[in-house]
Amino acid sequence: MESSDPPTVHGIVVTTRLHTIQYLRAIAAVLVLVSHALLYPMVEQTLAYGRIGWLGVILFFVVSGFIMVAVTGAGRFDPLGFLRRRVIRVVPLYWAFTLLAALLALILPGLFKTTIFDGMQLLLSMAFIPFYNPASHGLHPLYKLGWTLNYEMFFYLCFALLAPLAARGRVVVLTLAYLALAVSGTLLHPQTPIAAFYTSYMPLAFVAGAWLGLAHVEGRLGGIGRRIAVPLALVGLAGAIEGFALDRGAVEDGTAFLGLLTCSTAAVALAVGFEPKLPRLVMLERLGDASYSVYLAHIFAVAGFAGVALRFVGQEDGLAVSGAIAVAVIGGIALGLMLYETVEKPMMRRLRRPI
Repeated sequence: MESSDPPTVHGIVVTTRLHTIQYLRAIAAVLVLVSHALLYPMVEQTLAYGRIGWLGVILFFVVSGFIMVAVTGAGRFDPLGFLRRRVIRVVPLYWAFTLLAALLALILPGLFKTTIFDGMQLLLSMAFIPFYNPASHGLHPLYKLGWTLNYEMFFYLCFALLAPLAARGRVVVLTLAYLALAVSGTLLHPQTPIAAFYTSYMPLAFVAGAWLGLAHVEGRLGGIGRRIAVPLALVGLAGAIEGFALDRGAVEDGTAFLGLLTCSTAAVALAVGFEPKLPRLVMLERLGDASYSVYLAHIFAVAGFAGVALRFVGQEDGLAVSGAIAVAVIGGIALGLMLYETVEKPMMRRLRRPI
């Protein structure tokens, strides 16, 4: 069923809308939201809570890799048109939140824990250039959530450069390039921010999604039967268990990444394979449409709702803290949906109009 707007996934207009992909986008956004809501009052319990959000990000990346291959099809595509759609989809809303965070950090510096105003950081953030942020002690832009968008924009640029190739060629070259980057990062441990950021293993999540997208384009992903689905689900479950159970003292651990990537890849394969058989969940689909708004706005909801609630109830009563976390999650979803309907969707309509 078509909506009044062209169906989109990650900002690309598609001719066949995969509802299950929207469900996964919704789940990924909620995982990140829940992670931050849990971490807000319980910062000492970082591993499991942090990995909930990390799983959400990895799932986002796998979905993004799948969609970019699926919507560009088997042949060549227009790289400039592709990049224009990606910029329109990602940049305006992210710039708005970056500027808002910078303004608040300038006039209300006590409002943030890991955000300070810095003019050069603001420029680098808006240009999607990684840098070391001393306030957050990591390779994070001024608006910390934007680190994932630095990877997204890098992936879109790489994918656009491969536009002259057919789909299989694009995926193979992308795989070899990203594997080379990850191996060089593992062996050489570069210290400069840009080199360290882009030689991470994180972009391999896009590669996993790209192979699933290729399987979808070539008609090999649909109609997954029970003989394949059950082992695939068990492998995904094993990956999730490994990803959450492995504790080496860091949320972003390479071996745990493989487990969470396995879980995310299995989830996307099963969702697409069972697309015709799964029920239409309108509210979850709507939340998937709004997932970008939820992702960008939720941290304000967590700080606002959880911060206010915990100020009244304190952190000694476990039940009250759980209630504050629940309020923050509900508030984050509500804020994201409202932002999508009142800002993101109307803005996308205007920006997509022919010049």
